[in-house]
Amino acid sequence: MMINDDRLELQSILRELHNISGFRLSIHDMKYREIVSYPQEKSAFCRLIQQNQVGSNKCKENDRKAFERVSKNPEVYLYKCCFGLYEAVAPLYILGNVVGYLMMGQTIDTSDTSRENIINSTSHLVSNKEELIQAANQVFICEQDKILSCMKIMDICSKYISLSNRFHLNKTDLSDKIKEYLDENYSRNITIESICLKFFCSRTSIMTAFKANFGVGIIEYLTYIRIQTAKLLLSGTSKSVKEIAESCGYPDQNYFSKVFSKRCGMTPTKYRKNKTSKGRTSRDGVITIEPDTL
Repeated sequence: MMINDDRLELQSILRELHNISGFRLSIHDMKYREIVSYPQEKSAFCRLIQQNQVGSNKCKENDRKAFERVSKNPEVYLYKCCFGLYEAVAPLYILGNVVGYLMMGQTIDTSDTSRENIINSTSHLVSNKEELIQAANQVFICEQDKILSCMKIMDICSKYISLSNRFHLNKTDLSDKIKEYLDENYSRNITIESICLKFFCSRTSIMTAFKANFGVGIIEYLTYIRIQTAKLLLSGTSKSVKEIAESCGYPDQNYFSKVFSKRCGMTPTKYRKNKTSKGRTSRDGVITIEPDTL
């Protein structure tokens, strides 16, 4: 469950987006349950349709298909529901994984037949035709260009919600995931910015979480892993210094030598001749990085 402050913040975001767009906004978890919304009450038209069990089931199935599509293809998805109303869904992330959905709806465009179409598509579900027409007349109308513009704003809001970690985020899990990523991908071009994009977290979040859990900064740890790997390759293989530099994430051999010399007190070539290294990880999980000595 979200703490009250997070729920209130999310509701505030949805309210502002509603004020801009006129759409109803809602956030759903991975089981498609609505967590928070604005306005809280669905439109009169949707409430009327969902009073019928067949109509309610169709709405749920429609939402499920939209959520599943976004989960497999994580980008904003604009579509018409089975009753002719425009809706859009955007993914929400934690640790680079989809963990929820931001939904925007339900509206019709300004074409002459839009209102007539939603009445015809639901007439078999509502016995009171006057009530159906009255509810349909209250459905929000929006020009297609505005719908597309609001969809783009919605995409920005979904990314903000993800980056601001309004869902509960276990900071230990986050730092463990980052460490695992660094351990497996140290040979790649990794920056703080690329890690932020990978895990959909802010710069402050990832740096604070990692430092708190392991006692060292992300870049410091990445350098440590690279240099430790370089030592093993220098002492245990016949690969050239250039090849080792590239396999440890340093495409520039001169820069690699500079970093290695600063860390180890000697050049990679001299280290290879001496074939010695030192570095350890403490039992409590805090990474201890000691100066290299010979």
